[in-house]
Amino acid sequence: MDPALQNGSRVGNIPAADLPRSAGPQVIRQETPGIAVMFTLLALDVAGQVLLSERTWHTWDRLRASQVGPMALLSGKALPLIVFFLIQQALLFAFAAVTFGFDLAVGSWRLLVMGVCWAFCVTACGLALGVWVRTQGQLAALADIVALTVSCLSGCLVPLSILPHWVKSVARFSPGYWAQQGFQAAVSGDISTYGRSIAVVIGVSAAALALAGVRAPRDQRAARLPLLRRTC
Repeated sequence: MDPALQNGSRVGNIPAADLPRSAGPQVIRQETPGIAVMFTLLALDVAGQVLLSERTWHTWDRLRASQVGPMALLSGKALPLIVFFLIQQALLFAFAAVTFGFDLAVGSWRLLVMGVCWAFCVTACGLALGVWVRTQGQLAALADIVALTVSCLSGCLVPLSILPHWVKSVARFSPGYWAQQGFQAAVSGDISTYGRSIAVVIGVSAAALALAGVRAPRDQRAARLPLLRRTC
């Protein structure tokens, strides 16, 4: 038997209790943002459910018939989700800091800004799904497929350096890739990569929100119903 495995309390010269902290800083910087990006993506259906439920209960038409503009309506739905995703990310990074020694102080405000942008991006994509899909099954299937595909292409589960070269080329079209790059750059201090990641994530967020806004204009027919009832 391997001597390193003979003693259950030690692996080689490293006590078992110290194993989490024995990983190098580069590994921690790779894995912690990856888990944060992936867990936020796995909640994509939560954002989609917000609007799909409104449509299922037929309250979405009433909201569209109000005087509130489409962007204000979507913003009101998005704000609680962004806060929820930020709390989720904060708990994950705090756990990594306490358990694995992830250095939050080095990332400072850059981690927070990247977290807000990524939370906004996932929220906007989820709202777009919730506006366009028709059933709960469609939402669940699409959200899971998108979340797992983006997670794999982003290097959240496995570093892109050990995957085929074509995977890295395709990964650049994934918002999750840029989110992970942004989180890592926030800690490493790579301002160029950080700024580029922020720009891409915000661009994807704006495109997804615009896609959701296509189905959220004011319903003029529903708005005229009270007037028609008064004239009858």
